Formats: sequence, C-alpha cells, structure tokens
Amino acid sequence: MRTLLILPLLLLAPLSVAAADPCAGANVQRIELTLDLDGVERIRFETNQFDVRLRATAAAQHVLRGRACARDAKWLPGVSVTQEKRDGTLVVRLWREPASGLIGLFGSRDAVLEVEGTVPADRLVQLVVGSGDAYLEGAASASADVGSGDVGLHRIRGPVTVKLGSGDVKIDGAGPLRVLAIGSGDLKAREIAGAVSVGPIGSGDLVLDGVRGDVQIGSIGSGDARLRRVDGAVRIDRVGSGDVDVNGAAGLSVGSVGSGDVRHQGVRGTVDVPRRN
Repeated sequence: MRTLLILPLLLLAPLSVAAADPCAGANVQRIELTLDLDGVERIRFETNQFDVRLRATAAAQHVLRGRACARDAKWLPGVSVTQEKRDGTLVVRLWREPASGLIGLFGSRDAVLEVEGTVPADRLVQLVVGSGDAYLEGAASASADVGSGDVGLHRIRGPVTVKLGSGDVKIDGAGPLRVLAIGSGDLKAREIAGAVSVGPIGSGDLVLDGVRGDVQIGSIGSGDARLRRVDGAVRIDRVGSGDVDVNGAAGLSVGSVGSGDVRHQGVRGTVDVPRRN
C-alpha cells in the first residue's frame, strides 16, 4: 500500500472568511498523491465522510491534491489518503484511523478532508460514498454507491450504475443508467443517452428529464417519480402510495396501483394504467 505525503502547517485566516472556509483558522495538512495506474482497469474511491472532486482527462499522469484540517490538531495524524491495487482495481481511500477505539471510518466530522484531482478518461470510476460529497466529470463510465452523502456525475460518456440510500445523486449527461435501488434519497438525472432501469424506490424521489430509450421501474413505495421527455416506453411494475407523473413518452404501462396517483400527458402510444386496488 502506498500512502500520500502529508505536509503539516498552521493556517490562520480572518474571522470573516471562517464561515465560507471550513479550514479557516484551523490546523491544516496539505495532501498530494500520484496515482499508480500501471495494470489498473478501474479506480475505486472509498470516501467515507470526506469530500472528493474528480475530472477525467487524457493526461499521462494523474495526481490528487487537497487538505485535511481540524480545530484540534489531535484529529489530524490519523487522517490519510491511501492507494492499493486489488485484482486490476486501484482502491483509493479517504479515511481516518480510529481514535481510542471510539471513532472509525464513519466517525465524527471534527476533521475535514477535501481532495481533488484527475483520473484517466478511459477507465471505469467507482465511487463509494458514506456521508461526504463526491463529484465526477468526463469519465468513460461510472458507478456510485451512496449512503447519506451527495454525488454529482457530469458528462459521463458510458454506462452509469447507482445505488442510493438517504443521500442525493444528480446526473447531468450519461450513457445507459441502471439504478439498483433508491431508499429515502433523491435521484435526478437528465440527458441520458440510452435506456434507464430502476429497482425498488422506497420513500425517495426519482426525476428523469431526457431519456433516449425505455424506462423500466420495479416498484415505487411512498416516493414519487417524475419522468419527462422519454423517447421510449415507460413500464412500472407496481406503485404503492407514491405518485407518478409522466410527461412525454412513447408508451406507458403500470402493473398495479395502490393509493398513489399516476398522471400522464404527451404519451404518444398505448397507455395501460389499472384502477387502484
């Protein structure tokens, strides 16, 4: 395993800046890590409660830079970014060592870790996000496994896979989209160049705007689904107490409807929506 170089320093800033900068007036460690990509087919970022911003480029070398900071310097020594190769996958971890056995990977946010950098434009990038934020732009393909954090995916050229808990995911431009599940979080996606497949939706919301293919949704519990500008047909297996709004599609079919509502307009083909159970 290779671990980044961390350079400690003390950052002092005026109080007027403190509200905008979480590291203002805090103890700060600078971070730099060159990715070891030899023999790597995919890159997996495990961010835990920390933040990362990534941009895919065709550069020969890819470097992560950032900072860790904390009001109390005792939180900084265990904060790190590491990389390790596992069967063709480069695993990059943003994490903090447990303190006195009480604070682990998903512990207190008393320490802030913010990292940004580039990744190769021809590799799959996997994001595993706890309660932090992650942003990825321009990758060949991507996946996001999100707990309570926020993820933004922008201009992903190929397929995208998402599993969402209570956080938020926003997608602006991607290839075919597969959503394994949505818990209580919200997923918004626009300009999807392919079909969309969605597993169960709990109490969260799904918004799709611009899909160049069919949309298949397994089930909707108490959450809502809003679909707009779908080139293909929309198929929903089951609607519970949530609401569905379809504006523009080649066709619409719903297997069963509980106490929720299904509204539609601009459907060009067959509409098959049963009466409520």
